[in-house]
Amino acid sequence: MLDTIVLMLPEHAFRLHHPERFSPHATTIRSYISRGVFRAFYNPTTEESRAGYKPRLTLYRQPIGVVGLKVEFSAPKMVFGNNFEELKGAGDLERVIPALLSALDAMGVVTTSFEVRAAPVRAIHYSKNVLLERATPCWLLIQALQKLDVSQKLDLAHTTFRNGGVMAKYHATNYEIALYDKVKDLEHAAKFGDRRGAEKDYRCQSDLFARHPEKPEVLRFEVRLTARKIKTLFPRLRIDRPLTLPGLFGSDASRAVLLHYWREVTDSLFAHRVDTRDPEALIQRIRTAFPNKRPGKVCELTGFAVACQGVGLRGARLVLGLKPHQFYRLRRDLKTLDAHATCPRFSVLAAVKAELVEFVPLTMADLGLTGPLD
Repeated sequence: MLDTIVLMLPEHAFRLHHPERFSPHATTIRSYISRGVFRAFYNPTTEESRAGYKPRLTLYRQPIGVVGLKVEFSAPKMVFGNNFEELKGAGDLERVIPALLSALDAMGVVTTSFEVRAAPVRAIHYSKNVLLERATPCWLLIQALQKLDVSQKLDLAHTTFRNGGVMAKYHATNYEIALYDKVKDLEHAAKFGDRRGAEKDYRCQSDLFARHPEKPEVLRFEVRLTARKIKTLFPRLRIDRPLTLPGLFGSDASRAVLLHYWREVTDSLFAHRVDTRDPEALIQRIRTAFPNKRPGKVCELTGFAVACQGVGLRGARLVLGLKPHQFYRLRRDLKTLDAHATCPRFSVLAAVKAELVEFVPLTMADLGLTGPLD
């Protein structure tokens, strides 16, 4: 449903009992004189994390004197101690807030349920863990995503593919889309450190599968939105919610956001579903779909389909030197061809979309685990 939430508590909404735990010391905020923003950080130590998952804190002071405390935490980790399990919906908010208040109290931050509910949300990460069949590993899907024309379509700043097909991440100014093999990502973080992972705070779940040699295939789909992006996206999705924790916490908003971006990301997969392994069969399918095409145009579409399979839509356009009108015509024809014949290995995409539509939370039993972490 959702994972990371970033709240901003105004100065009147909290008290610090241990300012020395911040770096630099939180009391220096009053003597700070600069045109820039003052920041003091409090990231929980390993010893603190052993007693239970803790949020990350950042104390801010704007040049105009406004003070705030940024509280960043994973809602499922706060409740379950891991984020493989998923929250069930708005009712779980009554489990998240008490757990958050208890963790903040242990860190010397005193606030109330009212203030947490009223605090503006600066960022929220909507997510879904999709359990795949072992015959369809996550890396097959993620490698296919490397060939899609996603960046231009979504006006993204840049794209990252990491660890040989473990993760695909699409960055924009005010949002980010991440798809990754959640189990492999956990293993990479345990081996190389958190910086090599797709998320933060792996310590609470690092041994989740330690005694389970048969590890599940879990595809993680996550959309990370800033408050600025939420303000423009939600009206398009016909969602009218206040930018607070109660307003944004719920399966309906999460489902709408994830389905919207899943459609955007996978829209170009039609170019890879067409089976090009048998040229004769491919030509026959083209003739069936386009009975009036001349032989030259059939050859043209055949070559374009093969090129797309190898280097992707954008790569095919560049390699073949296609003009805009040629590219969009061939792209349209290839999409029509996809409706007549698809490659079976991409049938799992329909299953992923079905998971997003049904939106049933993943549980420990689904993962083959019988209970909570020891």
